[in-house]
Amino acid sequence: MLQLPELRQEQTPNSPEEAARLTELAQFLALTAPLPDVRDLAPAVRRLFPEPAYLVGCGGSHIWLHRAAESARLACIIDRHQ
Repeated sequence: MLQLPELRQEQTPNSPEEAARLTELAQFLALTAPLPDVRDLAPAVRRLFPEPAYLVGCGGSHIWLHRAAESARLACIIDRHQ
C-alpha cells in the first residue's frame, strides 16, 4: 500500500527562517506523490533542516525532526492514513 506523507508540527517555530523551512516542507509534502515508504523522504528533509542545527531520523514508519539542542520533536512526517 502506498503512503501519503503528512507533516505534524509539534512546536512553534523559533525564528522566521525556521517557519519558512517548515512552510517549504509542508508545501513539498503536499506535492509529493504517494510513496511505498514515507521514510524515503528523509534525505530531502535533511537538506531543508541540515546538521548541526537539526537532527532528522526515521522511526518504524515515520520521520522525526528535532532541533539539535532540544530533546522534544519539532515535527514528524507520518503516513496520512495512520
